[in-house]
Amino acid sequence: MHAYTGCDTLSAFAGRGKLRALKLIMRSEHFQEVFRKLGQSWELSMDLFKKLQAFTCKLYTASTTTEDINTARHQLFCAQRGELESSQLPPCEDCLFMHAMHANYQAGIWRASLQQHPHVPSPVEHGWARNDDGQLTAEWMRGCPAPEAVLQLLSCNCSRRCKLPECQRISSGLKCTNLCKLQTCDNQLQEEDLGMMITEADLTESETED
Repeated sequence: MHAYTGCDTLSAFAGRGKLRALKLIMRSEHFQEVFRKLGQSWELSMDLFKKLQAFTCKLYTASTTTEDINTARHQLFCAQRGELESSQLPPCEDCLFMHAMHANYQAGIWRASLQQHPHVPSPVEHGWARNDDGQLTAEWMRGCPAPEAVLQLLSCNCSRRCKLPECQRISSGLKCTNLCKLQTCDNQLQEEDLGMMITEADLTESETED
C-alpha cells in the first residue's frame, strides 16, 4: 500500500492520503488480498490491475459501484459539473496502469530485499525510460492525452513568458499556436516543424495514389 499510494520513488494521488487508503484496506479483506499480491511477480497482470482500478475508484468516491477508473473519472466530473481542478479527478486508465507498474516494481524490490543475490529486472522494462543523458525517467502514460483535434484547440494565457508549470501547452508537451495569448515565446512552432507536420488526410491521399 505504501508503494501504491506514494513513496520516495513513486508519485501519490493528489488529495488522497495514506490514512484514507489504510482505512479502506482495513475494512476489506478483498483489498487486503489485492495488496498482498502486489510485487509477487515482476509482471503486472491485468487481473491484478483491474482490482487496483476498483480500489482506486473507492479511494476517490467511497460510495461508487463502478470498478472502471475511466467511468469513475467521468462520473465525478459530471457530478461536479466540470467545476473542479484536474488534480481532483482520478488518473485515466492509461496513467493508472503506468502508476501500477511502478508500484508493482517497487514492491517487488522490497520483497526481494532480504535475498542475498536478488534477480531484479531493469526498470526500463517496467514503466521507466532512459533519456538522452542515460538517466531514468518515469513514463507517465503511453497513449495520447486527448484526440489531436482537442490538443490543437488547447491554448495558454501566458502574458510574459511560457514556462512550466504555468503554461498549459508546455505541460502537455505541445508547441504554442496562434490561439495562445503570447505570440513571441520560445515555445512557438518553427518553420522546420511546420514542414515536418503531416496530416491524416495527406497520408490517406498518398496511400490512395499508390
